Amino acid sequence: MNPSYQAARKLRPEGAFHLPPTAQPLGASVDLILEDSEYQPEVYLTDTRRELSWHLLLDATETPGTWRAQIKLPSEPTIVTYMFQFHAPEPTPPLLEIRQIEGRNTAIYGEWTQLPFKIAVYDPLAMPADWTQGMVIYQIFPDRFANGDPSTDHLMKGVYGHEPHFHQWGDRPEHPPLGRDFYGGDLRGVIQKLDYIAELGIDTIYFTPIFDAPTNHRYDAIDYFKIDPMLGTLDDFRELLSEAHGRDLKIVLDAVFNHCSSDSLYFDITDKFGGGAYASKQSPYYRWFDFEEHPTKYRGWIGLGFMPEFVECPEVEEFFCGKDGVTAYWLREGIDGWRCDVAFDNSDEFWRRFRKRVEQTRPGAYTVSELWLDSTHYLLGDTFNATMNYRFTWAARGFLAEDMLTPSEVDDRLAVLRRDTPPPALKAQMNQVDSHDSNRILTVAGGDVRRVKQVLAFQLSYPGAPMIYYGGETGLEGDYAEDGRRCMPWDNLNHELIGDFKHAIHTRRDLAPLRYGDFEALVIDDAQRVYAFARTYQGETVYCAFNASDAAATVALTVGGGAWTDVLNGTPATVSGDQLTAQIAPRSCAWFVKA
Repeated sequence: MNPSYQAARKLRPEGAFHLPPTAQPLGASVDLILEDSEYQPEVYLTDTRRELSWHLLLDATETPGTWRAQIKLPSEPTIVTYMFQFHAPEPTPPLLEIRQIEGRNTAIYGEWTQLPFKIAVYDPLAMPADWTQGMVIYQIFPDRFANGDPSTDHLMKGVYGHEPHFHQWGDRPEHPPLGRDFYGGDLRGVIQKLDYIAELGIDTIYFTPIFDAPTNHRYDAIDYFKIDPMLGTLDDFRELLSEAHGRDLKIVLDAVFNHCSSDSLYFDITDKFGGGAYASKQSPYYRWFDFEEHPTKYRGWIGLGFMPEFVECPEVEEFFCGKDGVTAYWLREGIDGWRCDVAFDNSDEFWRRFRKRVEQTRPGAYTVSELWLDSTHYLLGDTFNATMNYRFTWAARGFLAEDMLTPSEVDDRLAVLRRDTPPPALKAQMNQVDSHDSNRILTVAGGDVRRVKQVLAFQLSYPGAPMIYYGGETGLEGDYAEDGRRCMPWDNLNHELIGDFKHAIHTRRDLAPLRYGDFEALVIDDAQRVYAFARTYQGETVYCAFNASDAAATVALTVGGGAWTDVLNGTPATVSGDQLTAQIAPRSCAWFVKA
């Protein structure tokens, strides 16, 4: 019996059981099968996009207690939700899906909820481009990565009434954070380090915002068409694009289209530019913002007055999504995609129009939402290619870095995630284990480098586009988001750990199954805390095994005979007949490949 199915049954109470199908293409027909029910079930379905509902009876099968119905799915992207009611002598509660609560900005473990079952219905002709499948991404926070032009380090800018602080490279970030501590990282520094990034094995660089802004994080743009002068010039950026593309590196920028700076030329609270929304209702930008009482009462992002939110009026839509708007301008400059900040704070319709502009300007560009929760509705083919996959983050951390999930629990979380995600989009999901908005993975792991290397191997072997947060490869730490935004320690690199990262990334690059392959869970051993799975592509299989315990563990896999090698550790495996048996060291892992 399928180990994932067994894990799913084990974790849920006895009684009627239903395993939903995976995401399906437009107009597909699927079977709904319900097991272990004495009474005939009726399924109630809803097309959530159109808010239309219908229902039908399930028919008995040859297996007692098992019922079946075939349904046809809608012809446009949507999510179909459903539940089962039972024709029983006494009223019974509907059968809903029992899911683990995964968390939002922080992980949640050991809690469960009941929700309607769901099937994502996606457009197979609008899935992520081939180049995005299984790529390795490197995230850079520009102010902290590398300083290549000291002449821009002390360009004066006020930070909402605070004087800027210009720190020495390597000093700890200011606490509490005010966004005013600058270290001098810039685009010229990134250009100088492109060989380092390429040699690490990276395919794509994702930058947090680089447009002119008052703060070090730049999530509050002053001008969306201008590179921040502290980072460089448009010519510097064009050189960066050229040099990166010459090394087969793609570039993804951060789109902050929900809000801007109160100092921006659009809002202009200090009247620096003239003509901003704050100064006059006659301003062409006045309609861009939601004033309760002009000029002092207006809607700011999460209530922050220095980040006024845009209204999705036609002028704002044109500014961001029009033919000559922000989205198209930077795509024409040569960027390869956008990561879209706080996507949930814009309407889905806004993102559908954004996606159309992307495809009209640079077909196949990569589009990523920031949503810490279930992002299924963004992955149907009409908004984004991918999401920042924090569901994966919490699963990987909980199993390998924190010991908060058993193998059964982590497999169940990931199986639900795979069912939610259209299969053609699965390998493009941005699978990070830390980011500029979280604590660092080494800190989460309590400083245990073994665990960090396990998490890396898990990232690199699980379906998706693994993202390395700059400095993770040299052991940067940080116990909250801003603390993790430390400077890259170029004068004190951990070359041993960097070597481990390079080895794992390059080994994966040579193994097509780990980038493109199908996934199958094989061993879910809660007693030993062992989890093993296979990735298979064009007849080639890589077996990946993880021991998340402090004791050595034995794993047995059916591999079909022949000689096999653990390519992560460079050791041959013991094979007898078609059985591979291996000892996995504590807090270690293995990738088995046919020799």
